[in-house]
This record gives sequence, C-alpha cells and structure tokens, in this order.
Amino acid sequence: MVEFRFDIRPLFTQPIVKVTSNLLPHTFRGDRRQCLDATSKMSEIIDRLGQLSANAQKLNTPVTTAQRLRMSENQTIYLLADINQGNNGAVIGLLKVGTKDLYLFDETGQTRKVENTPCILDFYIHESRQRAGLGKDLFETMLADEKWTPIKCSVDRPSEKLLGFLKKHYSLVRTIPQANNFVLYEGFFDDGSSSAATKQTNGAGNGMYITNSPNTQLFGATYLGEENNKKRMQRHLEATPNLASQITQISPVGRYGARRPTCSMAEIIHSGTTPTKGAESGRIS
Repeated sequence: MVEFRFDIRPLFTQPIVKVTSNLLPHTFRGDRRQCLDATSKMSEIIDRLGQLSANAQKLNTPVTTAQRLRMSENQTIYLLADINQGNNGAVIGLLKVGTKDLYLFDETGQTRKVENTPCILDFYIHESRQRAGLGKDLFETMLADEKWTPIKCSVDRPSEKLLGFLKKHYSLVRTIPQANNFVLYEGFFDDGSSSAATKQTNGAGNGMYITNSPNTQLFGATYLGEENNKKRMQRHLEATPNLASQITQISPVGRYGARRPTCSMAEIIHSGTTPTKGAESGRIS
C-alpha cells in the first residue's frame, strides 16, 4: 500500500477512480482552487505509483507519469484505493490503458494496420495486496467502462506476472508473434464486427485491408478480397493488348523492310539437293 502525506479520501469518493489528461478523478467536483489542489495531489499519486510499477518490472524509466498522461488524449489511468487504511487512506494499484494505431501480424503472418487498438500499457498492484482479487476487480472495472474484452486487447511489454494474470483469469495462453513489443492472443482478429476490425471500404467494393508492409499508405493495399482481385486483374487484361498481337502488327521499316535476295546456298541446304553438272556448265556458257 502507498500512503501519502495528504488525505486521499476527497479524491477517492469510490474505491476505483478514472483519470484522464486533465489529471482529475472522474468523480471530482469543486471550484478552481480545489481543482488546482486536486491536480497537484493526483500528479503526485500517479508519479509515485508509476515509479513503483517500473521498479517491479525492473525498468530504467517509468512507463506512467503525470506529464505523459497530460500530453495524451487517448490514455486513461484507473486507480484503486483503500480509503480506510491509516489516517489518510492508501492507494493500492494502477492500470493504464489507451488506444493506438498499430501494424500487427495476424495468425497467417499477414500484416494489418489496426486503428484504435485497445492497449494495456501499465498494470500494478502493490506487493502487500496481491493475490487478493483486487487486480481482477480493477481490470474488470476497466473492461466494463471501456467496453473491451480481454482477447481483443494488446498488451505492451507485459511482465511475467501480467501474463500469468491473464492466463489465470481469462485463459489467455496462445499468442500471435509480433515484430513489436505488443503481445496479442489468438482470437484478436476474429469477429470482424469488433472495434478492432480492419475492414475498409473503397470504390471497388468492400474488402479486407491487408498489406505486407507499411508502404500501403503510399502504394495501396496488395490484397482487397478475392472478388476485387478478379475485377482488378480483368481490368488490367482489357487495358493491355496481347503481346503477340503487338509484335505481329509492327511493320518493318528502313533497311530491315527491304526485300532480301535469294541465297542459293540456303536453298541447297534446305532442299538437300545439289545442282547438276550440266546445269553448271550451261550457266557458264
């Protein structure tokens, strides 16, 4: 548990509060002076919990700081507290989540650009209160509030404890190998109606937006579904004349178009005959 020099109970009117870039709990109500005071205290809480999380994961720098949260419009921190602990209450855990646009490998090895991917960015429960179900309470609150499902979440550089947590409570075991630091579980790309789906629409119709490299943004997708592939190939064939017909239609010009003289040696070779002796003498005379 993490205790502070100030009373945290005005900030935690309920056990779990949500904090966004304004650095205020979502339940906060107060005037400007109270707002500044609450922002200062919440920044201290976030920085302290972020440092403890980094220490637990043996990271050189914290993943979670108040300054980073202030600069991020698409990240949210959920804080768990025990307001009955000690004189001022104590903060027990932190969970930071957000959304990112990522290039990810699916089960078949194809690369997909997935927009607004749900991401678990940092998760920490104080060592003195672990294995008591508090982490699951915090995680379930986040899932309900964000309307996410565990299998649709990507996890940024998960610790062994977090991988064990997901395996124990959500039976997430089989991962999809990635080139980046995110961990995905099999089933992430299932159910195309989910918010993490990568279906796009274009002028030729609907198709899966799949590519083999980030150059898709410059050169377009390399696969747009079977029907679209057939249409694109048909248009290409119609627009490009047959190569053989191009060759036969080219008329020779210049010296290559002049009539060539008959070669008697070529005739002898191809006909397999030799001129008679009389014929030779007749031509001589």
